[in-house]
Amino acid sequence: MGKLQLYYEKPAKAWEETLPVGNGSLGGMIFGGIREEVIGLNEESLWSGYPRKKDNPGAYLHLEEVRRLIFEEHCKEAEKLIQETMLGEYNESYMPLGNLHMVYENLNECEHVSHYSRILNLEDALAKVTFTDEKQVTYTREIFCSYTLSAMVIRLTADRPVMDVSVYLESQLRLETREAESGLTFAGRCPEHMDPSYIRSGEEAVIWGYRGMRFTGEIRVLSCDGAVQTKGGRICVKHASEVVLLAAAVKPYNRNVSLEFEEMKKAHEQDYHALFQKVELYLGEQKEIPTDQRLEELREGKEDPALYALYFQYGRYLMIASSRKGGLPANLQGIWSWQMQAPWSSNWTTNINTEMNYWPALSCGLEECMEPYFSLVERLAEHGKETARVHYGCRGFTHHHNADVWACTNPVGIGYGEEGGRDGSVIWSMWPMGGAWLVQEFYRYYEYTKDEEFLRSRAYPVTREAALFLLDWLVERDGYYVTCPSTSPENKYITKEGEPCSVTQASSMDLELIREVFGHFKEICRILSIEDEILPEIDEKLERLLPFRIGSFGQLLEWYREYPEAEPGHRHISHLYGLFPSELFEGDEAMTEACRISLMHRLEHGGGYTGWSCAWIINMFAILKDGEAAYRYLNTLLTRSTYPNLWDAHEPFQIDGNFGGTAGIANMLVQDRRGNLSVLPAIPKAWKKGYVRGLRIKDGKCIDIQWDETGERHRIYAGADGR
Repeated sequence: MGKLQLYYEKPAKAWEETLPVGNGSLGGMIFGGIREEVIGLNEESLWSGYPRKKDNPGAYLHLEEVRRLIFEEHCKEAEKLIQETMLGEYNESYMPLGNLHMVYENLNECEHVSHYSRILNLEDALAKVTFTDEKQVTYTREIFCSYTLSAMVIRLTADRPVMDVSVYLESQLRLETREAESGLTFAGRCPEHMDPSYIRSGEEAVIWGYRGMRFTGEIRVLSCDGAVQTKGGRICVKHASEVVLLAAAVKPYNRNVSLEFEEMKKAHEQDYHALFQKVELYLGEQKEIPTDQRLEELREGKEDPALYALYFQYGRYLMIASSRKGGLPANLQGIWSWQMQAPWSSNWTTNINTEMNYWPALSCGLEECMEPYFSLVERLAEHGKETARVHYGCRGFTHHHNADVWACTNPVGIGYGEEGGRDGSVIWSMWPMGGAWLVQEFYRYYEYTKDEEFLRSRAYPVTREAALFLLDWLVERDGYYVTCPSTSPENKYITKEGEPCSVTQASSMDLELIREVFGHFKEICRILSIEDEILPEIDEKLERLLPFRIGSFGQLLEWYREYPEAEPGHRHISHLYGLFPSELFEGDEAMTEACRISLMHRLEHGGGYTGWSCAWIINMFAILKDGEAAYRYLNTLLTRSTYPNLWDAHEPFQIDGNFGGTAGIANMLVQDRRGNLSVLPAIPKAWKKGYVRGLRIKDGKCIDIQWDETGERHRIYAGADGR
């Protein structure tokens, strides 16, 4: 059987070709150069900014006028009023730590080498670069990020003592490096503020100030059989055949474990295997050719079923590498970012992207990786109580579409400081339903694990706060309860005056989220035997919640009424939330068909062809049990929206497409929805035979499935060790 690895025969020329490693907090992007190795370093907690409130105290004063304008069909005026009076400050940006350089002074810049390979072994979470120079000296680098050690470990070797290596760190942050007995220590500072790249760029966008986050770290020589000297901010190694380096930042490395290379590597692999080896997928033998070549052949129309299995496991690898207990959840780029002004600040975008990052966690045996997500949502819930009160006069908590490390929950759109302008857009910022979406995974976690203590201590409190906000956010109109103002994430319709507008009342996604939050909260109370005082109010508002509306050609309407669409092929399919990721419409043939018609309408007008949007389509067709369509869009994801290192290209790089694609493959193989278990519900003809072992289904159970031309066989068992 071919190895489960990303394999290349040349160094990376761009960041989107690098090999990513990570331990949940510390990440590296490996170029694999010959004379000079460069590893882009990230640490998940390095952000611009500092703790402060960004809510808009004047927002609530204009809420009733906004509602009046919307109810009187002056929606464009309402949109303008929101823009001018109800937004708060932009959130902050994720910062790159710096670039670690290892320069082989004994090699020439134009050195001709042979037998070059650059590999990321997914089975052991180990990167390796190997080549032979003109003098027939073979060089090897082994690199991994250890969760048990809280550090990156690098071993450089040559088959004879000829290595002269200079090691140093450079950074776009304010960084000071000091020489230490065993290497280098560094201390740095992040900016006090960084504007999003879509507001302004260059020096005008950054404010260094004195309140920016401060951090420390070190690069240490653990062992070396040559001479070692630190000078001029560099580690200088002479005449060595082996040197082992350790890099740590923010979190000090674990001094209670062995620092012998093989022991560190063994501990790293044992920790990683405990997560990664829980699920195995086989769709055919892995080809022993470079990964970028496999991608190119797929674009040419050649079959490569095993590449989809590699992509699936790569998604699981990326989750383990970017989301571990004690840290922060995977952001828009996981933990791998190289720009001071990363796309969309590399934040947590909560109108699809953050949620999509965690779609595969439960079904793919990575429930342990959910902890950072839960912790962030709980922080947002605390901050969001103030936003709910200040902006809307509501109980409970709200969160809008963007979050940063400071857990700001306000609608963004105002620049920083006295010079900050109001240049945000209501189309994405005025969406107070982010909290309602984020809390859904708490109940789903219980469904998969049956952890009643989690349900009581964590799911119940945060879901209750979300429900409280929704109870107060609903307003009565013509005998029904509706949301107002309401948007459908990042989309617009055309008003009767012919203007594009994003604001209305009671968008379908709002109603779907509310029904699901209320339903989950009622079920939590039932399981825990809690007679909560808000249950009667929930029942009363559920009974009179505005029904979903079907359009002129049978489609589920996205908006309050059948407005003309500004962009019929829009990348978001928010109004289909009730089909997936929600199970709200499961078993309802009429609503499922209305969603299918809406989906096809979107696709017929050019939607769903890039990144995370394409990944969402894969999942939709899987839920609709259309294996050939799901496979077609999975192929599109890899051939049109995937970089050489298999990162998702939206463009630019966003990791949500990787995670959404992994979830899509899982949903093609098995679905457990509202008590209905479907085995191989969307298996395409191209996957003629294969097997999957260890996929999770609900009630703490797992499933193994094997299939070929003669049919499928499956076995359900309880728990990860129940084989």
